[in-house]
Amino acid sequence: MKWLFSMNKLLCILLIFAFGFQSLQAQRYSKRQIRKDLEELPGFENAFIGFLLVDPAKRKPIFEQYADKHMTPGSTTKLFTIYGAMNHLPEVLPALEYTIKGDSLIFWSTGYPITLHLDQTDSTVVNFLKKTDKKLYYWPRPTEDSRFGPGWGWDDYPYYFGAEKSVFPIYGNSVKFILDNKNKTYTMSPEYRGFRVSVDSLYAERSSVTRDEFWNEFKIQFATNYDVDTITRAFHTSDALFTELLSNAVQKPVHTVEMEARPENHETLNGVVADSLYKWTLQDSDNLFAEQIMLMISGQQSDTLSTEQGISFTKTGTEVMQILSENIDLVWRDGSGLSRYNMFQPRALIFTLYLLGEKKLIPLLPRGGTSGTLKDWYGPYVYAKTGTLSNNHALVGFIQTDKGKTLQFVFIANHYTVPTSTIRKSMGVILEKIKKGS
Repeated sequence: MKWLFSMNKLLCILLIFAFGFQSLQAQRYSKRQIRKDLEELPGFENAFIGFLLVDPAKRKPIFEQYADKHMTPGSTTKLFTIYGAMNHLPEVLPALEYTIKGDSLIFWSTGYPITLHLDQTDSTVVNFLKKTDKKLYYWPRPTEDSRFGPGWGWDDYPYYFGAEKSVFPIYGNSVKFILDNKNKTYTMSPEYRGFRVSVDSLYAERSSVTRDEFWNEFKIQFATNYDVDTITRAFHTSDALFTELLSNAVQKPVHTVEMEARPENHETLNGVVADSLYKWTLQDSDNLFAEQIMLMISGQQSDTLSTEQGISFTKTGTEVMQILSENIDLVWRDGSGLSRYNMFQPRALIFTLYLLGEKKLIPLLPRGGTSGTLKDWYGPYVYAKTGTLSNNHALVGFIQTDKGKTLQFVFIANHYTVPTSTIRKSMGVILEKIKKGS
């Protein structure tokens, strides 16, 4: 569904570009105090701190520091990804596409990421394929992407947050292990004979599951305690593995077939409501969901799934994004923010809040002390997307003040050497003062 943007929003953006930011003067928590805190709070003294605080009702910033400098955004990149999805994907997401020829059903992926997902499971595809009396043929849709995005950490491969992108994810491209440390037994989901599991004869203080990078060989080490631990590990994907896992799930053979392109006349099987996936993506900062959403965006325009094309469509797909891209250089390389090649200005990130809109975005975001990645941080007056890579942390969203205002902010700390928890606590000090003094 295309979003229609009011002339007020477009005019607001043009005015900001034309005249720059002008600061509001009278604040109980003054600019001088904010600047002093940004220099002196623990962890900030040796870090590169970008901060932008805006009162959208007055269309002016309250404070800015390095608002026009490119910085590492981490998972706040997902805000741009969700904006692209809301403009290019339908309100109900396509789970797969298919055509029927004689006694055969030929199907292919849309990039849809939650088929039999281990946490946000969806059985739409499996139920559909189970019910048909046709022979099943899968076309592996072409893709320009490799399993990982550019600039990702190579050693993240076994973890769910680094799960491999694929044309047709299944089970979240992951395996969930439940380890009973008392009885030294385990269960796994999905159970599949091709996943080879060995158990270390030695015990450790904490249980663990490791995996070979290029083979689906897992090694379990139980802990000396009596806890029951749940550990999710990504598996190494392939078209052959996908068809076998899907065949097991639908309890009938699934064959592969070659085609040059999607048939013009084909059917679409609908999956979940789009906002459900967007909320899961932002609340838990799910990297696989964000990457697959970007592939889904590209799939609306082309037979080939491509993150690069998805980003390009998002940059040029609406008039307001064209204006933004022409005036601000978005160094944007993936959908999730795992890439260290991504670089956004705080000023660019604040525009995602304008573009998405407070009423639309706040229900999707983590809430301080309540949900998602903010469950253990800040108070319920903060609604924001987090972004964390080693030595880099970002927070982008809204803060509701004691005076009844809803302010927008971008807070980025790059290149710090202290624990991230120290940075979060210092950010929290400033957010609390803004709540009380703005």
